[in-house]
This record gives sequence, structure tokens and C-alpha cells, in this order.
Amino acid sequence: MKKTKKSSTPPLKNMKPYSRSNESLKFLGEKEMTKQKRDRIKSWTSFYRQNPSYFVEHYMETPLYPFQRFWINLMARSTEFVGIASRASSKSWLIAVYSIARCILYPGTTIALASSTKAQAGLIISEKCRSLRDEHPNIARECSNLVSNQNQWRMDFFNGSKINVVVSGEGGRGHRSNVTVLEERRLIPNEIIDSIIRPFLVSRQAPYMKNPKYSEIAELREEPQEIIISSAHYKSYEWYPETKKFLKMIADGDTNTKALFLDYPISIHHGIKTKNQMIRERSNMDPITFLMEYGNIPYGSSSLSFYKLGLFDRNIKRSWRPIRDEVYLTTRKNNYDIPKLSDEMRIVSVDIAMRAGSTNDNTIISCGRLLPSKKGWMTEIVYMESHNGKNTNLQALRIKQIFEEFQGDALVLDLASAGISVFDALTSVTKDEIRGVEYKPYTVMNSALVDQKVYDELIGRTLGRDAFACIFPISATAPLNSLIAVKFRERLKKKLIAFLIDDNSEEEFLIRSGNKDILDQDDTGIRAYLLQSHLQTSLFINESIALEMAPANGLVKLVEPSGARKDRYTSVSYLNYYVSLMDIELLGFRYNEWDDEEAFLGVSFVVSGG
Repeated sequence: MKKTKKSSTPPLKNMKPYSRSNESLKFLGEKEMTKQKRDRIKSWTSFYRQNPSYFVEHYMETPLYPFQRFWINLMARSTEFVGIASRASSKSWLIAVYSIARCILYPGTTIALASSTKAQAGLIISEKCRSLRDEHPNIARECSNLVSNQNQWRMDFFNGSKINVVVSGEGGRGHRSNVTVLEERRLIPNEIIDSIIRPFLVSRQAPYMKNPKYSEIAELREEPQEIIISSAHYKSYEWYPETKKFLKMIADGDTNTKALFLDYPISIHHGIKTKNQMIRERSNMDPITFLMEYGNIPYGSSSLSFYKLGLFDRNIKRSWRPIRDEVYLTTRKNNYDIPKLSDEMRIVSVDIAMRAGSTNDNTIISCGRLLPSKKGWMTEIVYMESHNGKNTNLQALRIKQIFEEFQGDALVLDLASAGISVFDALTSVTKDEIRGVEYKPYTVMNSALVDQKVYDELIGRTLGRDAFACIFPISATAPLNSLIAVKFRERLKKKLIAFLIDDNSEEEFLIRSGNKDILDQDDTGIRAYLLQSHLQTSLFINESIALEMAPANGLVKLVEPSGARKDRYTSVSYLNYYVSLMDIELLGFRYNEWDDEEAFLGVSFVVSGG
């Protein structure tokens, strides 16, 4: 046998990227193509299919970082791939790159992109795929059509391949794909994935497989592929058990399943984000959100957590929103108001802070709708906003704006520290110079629920005449804080409190319901206005589930992690405490201190006794 001389030059070292951007697309027929050329095409196609990162850099002329090369090759060599990565780790861009490479290398491939919202998955085509096509001539030569509008997102190729965005819901039934990508899988319910999306997958029918010579050879049949891409989230959500299942498969030796996990240092290392950017991001987030979004660490409540994630029922899609100044000065019509029902009560609760930048110094305003039921007042927390570093008069003005527009019946006010100064400001007439409105003075309510000594003191501090008696004051003490914590947990367990859905789900809801404001690109602040209370609700829940119980002298003491906040929790739990007192009146039995002690002992037993 004749020995072939081994070349000392690596086979790819002197290879030049293929590029004929100025030539029109031309296909060679079998007669025009020499055997040598066919063999070369077969060899390179085989090589590129096994190492698509080389194809991306050589032919598509798209440079990659080392971790991106590894990521792309790992996806290509798996039938099930799980990628859990932090923000700014180029997840969506890599999906676009890989999808295009796959479509070019495997003619007739259909790739389905699915996400919690069609618009979110559509961004991969409208932004990532479009820019790749526009910036790289060889990709443009392969692409026959690209559509991106509110109804359809797709990218077609001359070789018969296509990338489609599909609906993650009933409307998605009937689609077929050879590769399915679940983008931000954590937001897609298991029921939708298992009953609608996974049945999409079918094997690609390469033309040669129609030849009887090959069609019966099982080893030649291509396996369909599922790619799961997501950021980390709560352990109690459906994505987490599934990810653990895939990892167990890998540990048990399943070579067709691959996984990759990346946190934020990779984006700093490659200059995608700077260290100072990450420091700012961390300071603007609560610790749990940063842990999940950037640290890529799934979060589960500790054994000492007083409130578990499952207690928080997030089902409210329609949030109440206050009117913006620019709208008030033009139409004075608030399209996001919720008409008040005849038997409805409305409560506004405020946790006061003054100093800007301090760890727990955010003023939080929470709004709750109360509807009577046989179990008590069903409470819907429909709005929340935060302020940092505002002075006394500005805070009093904002509180009155919210209270009057929300048509509040009671104002629960924290009197600790700076709270008493805000109370003083509320007791005077407040002028709104921008809106041209004067708000009447407020004062403490005359109620059996308010201690007589406190009532007399606050009446003595009231400056305005004929003040509206609506303020329910709270001066927190260790025993009262313990009772507030117990009452909040008690009403959560009874499912008497509901909260807003998360901001991603709300955005999807607004788009599906035909909301024009969410799509308004000219109004840069409208999206934040529409979604901010949903985001605040997520931050509130993070604060709550991070609180750990530290029994002290027979009382419940809730301790937050180092550097964390609990001001949103304080505002909502104060509101809930006042409603729990209203429950007693609504349900027709007298208030009994032993009821509270029994509730406390029950909770203490559950938490400390396991």
C-alpha cells in the first residue's frame, strides 16, 4: 500500500474565507460539476456539519469568541441541548447564528422558534437575523426572503430551508419542524411545551433518503433537535426540574444530550459588559434578581424563609395606573383607570423614606382593591411605585395625587422616622402647581382601631381645617411587626391576596389585547409606565421570600439578607394588616387577641418544627 506523505501544514491554516458577494447566485448542474469538485463539496460539507463554528467564521464571515464556538458546536452535536445563561451572554444572537448555519448546511430544514410571546421570539428574526443578513454578503446570497411584522416572522432560504416563529399556544398547533428552539423556556408552561410544541418535531427528509438504497438504513435517518435557551429563575418553576432531568441524563451517559451554563464574568471577559456596568446593574437590582439574572443561579427559598414563593398568587393582568402629567394637561382622561364598584373599598399604603441611596430608604406607595367575600376582603394589589430621596413636600404631593385618583378610602401610613414629617405635610392644603390643583388636608381617622393617645397626638399636629380623616397610622414595635408578619402569611395562605402578573406576561397580554401604547416607538417612557408596577411586584415578592425568621422573645422577627431591601414588603404588609382588621368587622365577630396568639403559635410551630 502506498503511503501518503503527511502535510506539516494544518489543513485549515491557509484556507481563505469563501466570498463572491458581487456575483449573482448560480447553481451548477450535475453535468457541469466535475467529480473532483463534488468530492470537495462532500468533504467540506461533512466537516462543516461536524464543526459549524468553522462554517460560521469561514463562510458566513461572522467572528466568534471561544465560548461561542464551543456553544455552537455543542448544539450541533446534540439532539437535546440546554443552555442556561445570564443576561448579556449573547443567547439570542447565537440562536440566530446557529439557525442560519443549520439552514444553509442542511437544505430543506425547518426551524421553529418559540417563546412565551410571539413578539419576543420574533426579535431573533427582526433584529438578529436581519442584521446578520445585512452585514454579511454570503448570508444575503443564501436568503431568499425575510418577513418581520406583527403577524409573521420568518426567514426563507434558496435551498428550501426556513426559520419560523410559532405561537406558544393553541394557535401553534399543526406546525412541523426539524429543529425547535424554546427561547426563554422558563416563561413557557410545561402544558404548552408537551402538548403543542414538542409534537412539532419531525426528522428532516433529505432527498437521498427517498432512494430505496438508503431509506431502510436507520442509522442514516436524522434525529430532530430541541434546543432550550433560558436564563435562571426560581427553583419552584417548571423549568428547573426539567433542567435537572437533562443533567441526570448527561450524568448517566446520554451522549445525545448536552448542556452549557454561563454567568456574567464571561460577558465582562469579552468586553460585552464592563465591570463598572455590572456594579451599577447590581446596585439597581435586588440581590435575588441579580443572583438569577446575572449570577445564573436558580433561587429557592431557604428552610428559614417565612414566606414561600407558592404563597404569592400572581393572576391580575389589569393593573391600575395613575394618569401621567402630560396626559392630564391635554385630555385629563386616564385610559388605565379602573372604575370603582359600589361595594368596593380602596386602600393606599405608604412606607416612608427620605435619604437617597440608603439600603432600605425607598418610599413605596402600594394600592389595593378590596372586594367583600365570605372569607374576608379579597385584596388585589393593583399598583406599586417607589421613590428615592424625595423631600417631605414632594412625597406628600405624590401620595395625595395617587390617593385622590385611586379614590382611596383609607391611607395606611408609616409614622416611624421621617413618616411623622410626611404626616405633618399631609395635614396642610397641598398645591399641585403643574396640574393646577389644590388637595385638601388629611388627618388621622377617628376609629376604634386607632389608639386614643395616638389619635389625640396626631389631631393636635393637624394644621388644616376640616381635614379629611382617612389616615390609619402605624408606629411599628417588635410585637406589632410580629403580628403584621403573621397576619400577612395567614391571609396569603387563605388566598385572600392576589398580585400582578410579571412584566413579561403583562407585555404579552397588552400586545395580544391590541394595546397601541405598548408598540409606540415614539414615546420612550410609555413601556416603563405600563410595566413598572408589574416589575415592582416582582421585586416585592423577591424581598418577601428572602426574609428569614429569627424568633426573638417569643415574637416573629423577620431578617433580610445583607444589602437587601424590605421596604416593598413593609408597605404591602402594612396594607394587609389594616385589611385584616377590616376582616373582623366584615365577618361579624369581635376582635380577640387570643386569635392572633393562636395564629402566631401555629406559624411558629410550622416554621421551627418543620
